[in-house]
Amino acid sequence: MEDTLRKFRDRLRIIIILYTCCERLEEDTKEYYGIFRSEIKIQALDFLLRYPDFLSMELMSLIDEGAAIDQTEIREIIHQIYQQKEPEIRVEEMEKFFNGAYESIDEVIAFHVSIGFLYHESKKRTDGKNYDKQYYITNDCVKKIEEHLKEIAAVKWYFDRCELLKRYFNHFPGTELKTRQYRYTEYSGVSYKSYIKNINSRVSAAYFQHFKRQLL
Repeated sequence: MEDTLRKFRDRLRIIIILYTCCERLEEDTKEYYGIFRSEIKIQALDFLLRYPDFLSMELMSLIDEGAAIDQTEIREIIHQIYQQKEPEIRVEEMEKFFNGAYESIDEVIAFHVSIGFLYHESKKRTDGKNYDKQYYITNDCVKKIEEHLKEIAAVKWYFDRCELLKRYFNHFPGTELKTRQYRYTEYSGVSYKSYIKNINSRVSAAYFQHFKRQLL
């Protein structure tokens, strides 16, 4: 039962990320709505979706970097994340592999291709591995999402969170998003195939430093 629920959540998260954060196609097409470039970026955004504590820290990092964002809004977003206990109930752990947090999405993509939600293409290197992966979101997928999936109250959190990811992080290339994750020793110091550790204490300290308020 848990495996079935996990598969469902994986498929749900990935398709909402692709739908929300894709580049809209400019040409008038009856088949495709948008394109999402690179698996690395999917993995990086999925990580922020699955780890609200890292997302909170990254939002405060944008302030430190001088991004033109509303600091009061960031304060309230992080406050709500912790008030609603997301770092306890929303975390879906990822293992550390050679290039950071990773989980194969091949089955998820194959499923969405099989039901006509995605068209997937890539190039092949001389060693047989695929690269330059691109994901086309079909208009049929968008129709199903907007007419049915968005009407399900239990799914609203995923849409809201992906909109937040789009607003603050979608302009970063996937490789840069992955590089940013390595700034935290709780991430970079994790051994191969171990789960990424939480950074709640780090978030709490940074929150007080930025906003002079207690978080936890």
